[in-house]
Formats: sequence, C-alpha cells, structure tokens
Amino acid sequence: MRPATLSHARCQMHHLLAYRIKGNRNTRVKEHLKRATVIAESLYKKFQIGPYQIRLKHLNWYLNQQIQDLKPASQYRHWLTIRFIVVALDKWDDWQSELHGSWQSPRGEH
Repeated sequence: MRPATLSHARCQMHHLLAYRIKGNRNTRVKEHLKRATVIAESLYKKFQIGPYQIRLKHLNWYLNQQIQDLKPASQYRHWLTIRFIVVALDKWDDWQSELHGSWQSPRGEH
C-alpha cells in the first residue's frame, strides 16, 4: 500500500526493519532505523512512495544524488542501511549486482 503521508512512509519503514536488524537495540539498530527514516523521507518527497514500493532506480537515485556530499564512511553506512532494506524486501539476490559503487565500502570490500 502506498503511504498517504510522509509520517505513514516513516512508519512503514520502521515496520519493515524494526525486527529484522540484528544487534544491540540501543546502538546499531537505532542508527540504522534513523538512517532508514531519512531514506524513507527522501524517497517519499521525491517519488511519493513508501518502502514497499521501492525499486532499484529509487535506491540508485538516493545513493548517487542524496549522499554524494557525505564522507565516504557515512556513505558506506547509508549503503549498509539500504542493504538491510533490500534484504527485508527480499530483493537482495536480484539487486545486489546493481547496488555498488565508490560508496559501497571505504576499503573497497564487498
């Protein structure tokens, strides 16, 4: 279902990821959920979509346009959060090869 408001898009993203991210709930999970909310807001504002309508082109737009001014380590953390989103949407096997670039890893790891 397409979100009716920005707030609804945020809630959908939280629902999609909240229990799928492993790790310390006070640090790692909270940081990923905060970045996921930023991603959801950006995608809703640009494309009027929620997390369940995300397509590869939307994520590539975000990675190539929205985070280009961030430091490489921050870009990598956004990429990791996007990876969690794609895995939660069960699209990782299909989209993995297209979600790469200089921001993927600060050390060039895959």
